[in-house]
Amino acid sequence: MSVRRERPDGLTVKQRLTLFHGTALSAEQALSLPEDEITIDTLLRNGVKALNVTAAGIRFVQLKELGATDAAQLRRIGFDALHLVDPVMCGEANAAFGAKSVIETFLSTPQDAVALAGSEAVALLNLSAQQLLEACAGAPTEAAAVLQQCSGQNALDGVSATTLLDTGLRAPQLRQLGYNLASVSKLVSANRAQILKLGFTL
Repeated sequence: MSVRRERPDGLTVKQRLTLFHGTALSAEQALSLPEDEITIDTLLRNGVKALNVTAAGIRFVQLKELGATDAAQLRRIGFDALHLVDPVMCGEANAAFGAKSVIETFLSTPQDAVALAGSEAVALLNLSAQQLLEACAGAPTEAAAVLQQCSGQNALDGVSATTLLDTGLRAPQLRQLGYNLASVSKLVSANRAQILKLGFTL
């Protein structure tokens, strides 16, 4: 026999109508749905989107209470890296699901890396330039945008030569960003062949 977990604060009428607005559930169905049946699976099954969730004032911690077990379910509802630029939302996602799950879910494309770089999410999730650039494989334009936004004397600190090569960035773009032979020589595990491949002359 499964134990039903009682929630101390159920959804208001306005929250229910907002949450299920424009979804597979009619207003009448949304209002008559038993509280314990409003779960993350119900939201996904009925096409509830991120906009509905935020408009209803439902936070990530509440989604966890509704049965969300990892950040991937937030992505399925429609949340993306741009939502995490908001430090409050990023902090809540981190608190609810942990940085590892949030990073694995929301840092998967070059566009994600550009969105997160330079935002408070970097500090909140303890994101490194290495992680951001790993998401920019084959995307030199986005990789350059990430480096432009990374603060500090040398955003390449802790970045491996292999990762930088994988982005497609080469000497002309790197010089424009303020990086020279001395900078790339400090890349993790950098060897002569890699530095030459980046386009710098030794």
